[in-house]
Amino acid sequence: MSEYVYGGAADIDRAIGFMVALDDSQRDALAVLEIDQAIDELQAEYTKASADPGYRPTDDFVDRLSGYLAMADDVENPKLR
Repeated sequence: MSEYVYGGAADIDRAIGFMVALDDSQRDALAVLEIDQAIDELQAEYTKASADPGYRPTDDFVDRLSGYLAMADDVENPKLR
């Protein structure tokens, strides 16, 4: 997703759903902790984006969001890899 363009709260919500599913399937405690931290960050950004449609997260967050959405695409569409 190198050409990813931030799509607002809906993109963050999709990433949250993916990360929650990943968290539920994970057994490694360190991975669970890292995923939980990512979910917390996503939820905080989702709250801001939902409250203000003009809100634009930092470029660092958008880069991480792009990665989460790319992973979700890989899981949802394994034939496109």
